Parts: sequence; structure tokens; C-alpha cells
Amino acid sequence: MQILVLGSAQDAGVPQIGCDCLICSSARKNPKQKLFGPSIAILDKEKQYCYLIDASPDIKDQLELIKDILPKVKTQEKIPITGIFLTHAHFGHISGLWMLGKECIDAQDITVFCSSKMSDFLVNNHPFSHMIKRRNLNLSKMKINHKYPIEDFWITSFQVPHRNEYADTVGYIIEQNKKLLYLPDLDYWTDDLIKLVESVDIALIDGTFYSKDELPGRSDVPHPPIKETMELLDPTKTEIYFTHFNHTNLILSKEGKERKELQEKGFKIAADGLKINI
Repeated sequence: MQILVLGSAQDAGVPQIGCDCLICSSARKNPKQKLFGPSIAILDKEKQYCYLIDASPDIKDQLELIKDILPKVKTQEKIPITGIFLTHAHFGHISGLWMLGKECIDAQDITVFCSSKMSDFLVNNHPFSHMIKRRNLNLSKMKINHKYPIEDFWITSFQVPHRNEYADTVGYIIEQNKKLLYLPDLDYWTDDLIKLVESVDIALIDGTFYSKDELPGRSDVPHPPIKETMELLDPTKTEIYFTHFNHTNLILSKEGKERKELQEKGFKIAADGLKINI
């Protein structure tokens, strides 16, 4: 089984709409520097299944990455999706669901796994409520901290402190031969979350900003910067990848000292198309 990183950028991707910073301008000139919105796939080529975690606004292009590996999976002949797990209700993590509706692919009975609060949000808000009624989506509620068997792996959700204007926020631990934790969004680290990261083999974690200085005039940066996270998690035996990069993040400059410093400390940088065997 593999984990495939479908998108390693923050919700709006890189380049970000309306931005002419050096990183965004460079990405417009060089398509190889573009990054999709946040999502990963859990897939197996032999068993022909593919589960997404989150549905980003770039899902249409991200599915092409999957088709290269899985020409067809169990439940859908037109799109290679067996099911979708959701972390929370922010734009970059659920807006891709809309592409599964009548106006686009008109999928049938795609299982969407989520918390009870997230399920309530989807049931009570358009367009998701309409898609549920039309059976484009089929909701399956997951209890927090309960381990579920899916195909030949296990998955467990855990609570995450994040801006929960609409529902709640969870991360996931995926287990097969190894344990992998996916935590793209949080507001701050807790002792319990740090212990959870240190308990797994591999972790993909929130790297939205490198430092709090990236957003001039703002003191309320709502994500723990990479600089602070590295101090909290150094040393650790867990193989750690940062992901969910904002377009301002200096990590995205391959020649920058920030990227070199991170790698010298033993941390890694996720990228679209990255494959991790677990």
C-alpha cells in the first residue's frame, strides 16, 4: 500500500490567485513549481482501491495522478475513488466534493467518512445536502479515537485544535505495515499531539508557514510555524514531512537557507506526487 501526496500546498495552492510574489510568479512561469491544494491518497495497485483524505479544489487534476497508477477501482469506473475521509470544513479540504455532483461527474454513492459534527454540516448546507439527497455522496460517521478496518488497513481519527467555525477538525492515523499520521491543519501543538506524532513511524504535518514573519502586520498567525515545530519535535525517531505550504513559505525556495536548515535537521518536505510505502 502507498500514500500518494496529491497536494502539498495550503488551500489556495501555488501560485495563489491574485498574487505576484516571487514564488507565485516563478510557479506561473514553470509548471513544475505549481502545487495543488491539500490532499493525500491511500491506494493499492494490486487490490485496486483508492481513498482520498480531503477533497481539494484541485481534485480534477489530482485524479489524473491517481489514474496513472490505478486505471479503475472498485466502485467507480469514471473516477478512481473508493471513498473520501474528511479532516474539516475549510475550503481547501472539502470544495472538491462539488466536482462529484450533477454539474460535473455525477458520481454515485461515493462514501464520505467524517466526524459526527462534520456530517451534520454536510447534511445541512448546500451544495453538499443536495449531493447527499441525489446519492452522489453517502455519509459514514466515524467516532473519534476509534480504530476502523478499511480494506487491508486500519484508520483512526483524532481531535485537532483548529478554527472550527462550521464543524470540528480531525487528523488521521493510517496503519498497515507501518503507522502514518496525517495532520495538515492545526492552530497549536498540545502535549498529547506531540506524543501522537512521536508514536508513529511517519508523519505528514502542518507546515503552512516557516515563521510568523511571513504575514506583515498580522500577529494572529493561525498555524504553528515550522521553526517552532522543529524545536518541539527535535529529536524524534518519527520520519517527519512538512506539508500544507502557504505560497509565502520560504521553504518553497529550493535555494533558500530555510530549506537547507530544515533538511540538515533531519526533517523532510512533502511534494505533489510523493509516494510513501507503508
